[in-house]
Amino acid sequence: MPLNLKGLSGFRIRTERGEVAFVATGIGMKRGKAIARQALSALPETELVIGTGVVGALSGGLRPGDIVIADRAMKARDDTAHPEHVVPVDPATLEHCERTLHAAGLESSTGGILSSARVIPNAAGKRAAKQHSGAIAVDMESAAIAIEAAARGVPFAIVRTVVDSLEDEIFGAEMADEQGRVRPLAAANYLVRNPAAVLKIPWMIRNLSLATRALADAIEALVYAGPPVRQ
Repeated sequence: MPLNLKGLSGFRIRTERGEVAFVATGIGMKRGKAIARQALSALPETELVIGTGVVGALSGGLRPGDIVIADRAMKARDDTAHPEHVVPVDPATLEHCERTLHAAGLESSTGGILSSARVIPNAAGKRAAKQHSGAIAVDMESAAIAIEAAARGVPFAIVRTVVDSLEDEIFGAEMADEQGRVRPLAAANYLVRNPAAVLKIPWMIRNLSLATRALADAIEALVYAGPPVRQ
């Protein structure tokens, strides 16, 4: 059924465990923070927040389609990979997510997820980010969601899937702004200067397909398991 909340995009479903609301945040810390704040205000009885989406691998052992569960969410400082705000995931919530995915036959890796203000486009940048933060994966909004949930005392989890490996180069990172939106003029200039980039589109589609399928499986398992039982 539709979400029917002003300013929010998404939908609701009902399960045996109760109602689940899916809310689209978009890309970037600024947008993630604003939407998470608005959603939590509009849904004050929320028992558990799960941030989902895709990440880039900072660990060499992760491949496209792998599931990553955060044990902490880290906000990078300004335009660097140095964490300025670390939000740990409640151990009981973390264990619940790990146990639920394992029971569903889904393998996962657990570690820190760094939220960066920019796309980290190559292996050198990713290795530096891992060295500075200790994170195993990077995205652009998980920390914002975690910070807003923690500020309200709402348990949260971050469960995402890998879209690019450590050694994969993200071509055209400069085409997007800090919120992940493509800048048309920058995109046109990039493609004129790098026409071979078009050949990488099938690779991107393949990786995104792997990540999307794995994420759907993880979300289904978590939704039907419901939130962890609090003692």
